[in-house]
Amino acid sequence: MSLLNTLVDAGLLSPLSTHFARFIARQSNVQENSILVLTAALLSESNLQGNVCIDLSRYASSPMFAVSQPGGLAQEIPHAPELTHWQQLLRANHCVGNAGDVAPLILDGERLYLHRLWQDEQTVYRGIVSRLQPMTDINTVRLREGLARLFPDHVTTQPDWQKIASALAVSRRFAVISGGPGTGKTTTVVKVLALLLEQNPDLRIQLAAPTGKAAARMVESIRAKRSELIIPTQIAALMPDQASTLHRLLGYQGGTRGYRHDRFNPLLLDCLVVDEASMIDLALMQALLDAAPLDARIILLGDRDQLASVDAGNVLGDITGHGQELLYSHDMAHELARLTDTDSQYLPATDNPPVIADSIALLRTSHRFTAHSGIGRLARLVNSGEAEAAWSLLSAEGREASGELVWLQPADNDRNPLAGEALGWALDRYAEYLQCADVNSALLMFAQTRILCAMHDGPLGDREINRLLAERLATRGLLARAARSDEDFHGKPVMITVNDYELELFNGDIGLLWQDANGQLEACFPQLDGEVRRIPARGLPEHVTAWALTVHKSQGSEFDQVLLVLPNDVHSPLLLRELLYTGITRARSRLLMHGAVDVLAVACRTPVQRSSGLAALLGW
Repeated sequence: MSLLNTLVDAGLLSPLSTHFARFIARQSNVQENSILVLTAALLSESNLQGNVCIDLSRYASSPMFAVSQPGGLAQEIPHAPELTHWQQLLRANHCVGNAGDVAPLILDGERLYLHRLWQDEQTVYRGIVSRLQPMTDINTVRLREGLARLFPDHVTTQPDWQKIASALAVSRRFAVISGGPGTGKTTTVVKVLALLLEQNPDLRIQLAAPTGKAAARMVESIRAKRSELIIPTQIAALMPDQASTLHRLLGYQGGTRGYRHDRFNPLLLDCLVVDEASMIDLALMQALLDAAPLDARIILLGDRDQLASVDAGNVLGDITGHGQELLYSHDMAHELARLTDTDSQYLPATDNPPVIADSIALLRTSHRFTAHSGIGRLARLVNSGEAEAAWSLLSAEGREASGELVWLQPADNDRNPLAGEALGWALDRYAEYLQCADVNSALLMFAQTRILCAMHDGPLGDREINRLLAERLATRGLLARAARSDEDFHGKPVMITVNDYELELFNGDIGLLWQDANGQLEACFPQLDGEVRRIPARGLPEHVTAWALTVHKSQGSEFDQVLLVLPNDVHSPLLLRELLYTGITRARSRLLMHGAVDVLAVACRTPVQRSSGLAALLGW
């Protein structure tokens, strides 16, 4: 029996990775158990787990595949050769090329890539560095006047990070503004847009986001914030109030046809602002930078500490240095201090910063979570990996059932480990919207609460919790009839899972199924203007039940109260610091945490470690 079959049977290798490894075996005319073929299988599986490449030094002289339990299968797991020997074995085969070669696999130093992902990474790198020069046509007098007007409450003893970020974004062709929830990313970008339009009223600005939900929230926030600005009426009128998904902006054509816009058919814009950039994978960022004109400004907004994209890559994390301290060049620190009237001591500089550093702004002050906020303190502790302190905070504040933080221990039942208190809380909260007389009130009430899960499957996954809630709500008489979560019924919350441009419904949009006056079931979705859009339920695109969502699907959303359900298995690959942080920061006023102490500790101490070469290329 081949090692590939052993790995498949053990659940360590997917069918796709197996097929790819056997393709390499045929192309190379080598045995399936050869190091080349096993390395190809490892690379493919690593890509499916979000890595752009594999760092050979991490596996050299070690088991190539991780087994959680010792003994038995662990004895059969192949070990990788010593690093130098491994590199020599790979380079000896024509299926492995060096950087710039045309071959299925590319060995670039100690990193091994699929050729397509190596090309994508290089395109992203070139697309960024080609835009790192400062703008030379900025009217600095006008910019300083605009900054002073839009940030009138600046305290000279402390830096105004929003003001600094605005100055940086206006003065650079490529800029990243990163900050946690409530730090004012949208407020900042609205002021950036006003400052840019004051520089050039003819600037063609496009707003975009990875998902339709994120695009809609971006527009909603910008419309709300621009009315608060002290800017001329004609500038306010020029500010964009429409946003697109990135796929729609680029002209996604499906299948292998790629996008309508590329370097040969570039986008018609002068400035592109992209929100929720942490969701952008490497391939999508490659397509975006390839299609954007070289002289166009690009401004990325996002939280570098959130979950990485579902597909391969952690682009925002790579660009911003994965939490490393940000130091500017001396010239950049001096210029930002001059533009914003900030004491330069608050803008630490160094002689040799990463090449990307002068294009990054970090927002550090949360206006949502005060210094005494339990949710804010917990998020900061998790983000810094302080597991013991995070548990101390939860154990001190999380025992009060009515407090801002609530800690819920899982039930001692493998088949149904959801704590009774958690289920009771969810039933009571969701009962409130189901008893509303009209769908407008129901939508507002439903939007206040959400259950967030780490997993899809298993007894603590969103699918099982949605099934359980449908059953229990029906038992309480709150649903029209005994309902299953895979059926459509009055009161069912739904989340769209595909983009439907004809209906203008997008992946991540959430609404309620509600009966009209004639008893007909409609899908009702809240709109930016406060109205409700109604669509016959039978005409909905693919959708799932949405009492419980995965943390991934919740990115870009906020809820008053959140029940965060962690896996029970301490060996779960989903126990990641970024997942925990993202789930915690979806809650505005109250967080219920469901999980064991050791699970919390593992998640706090396990940051996402996706292999790629982009951060190193950018100087981190």
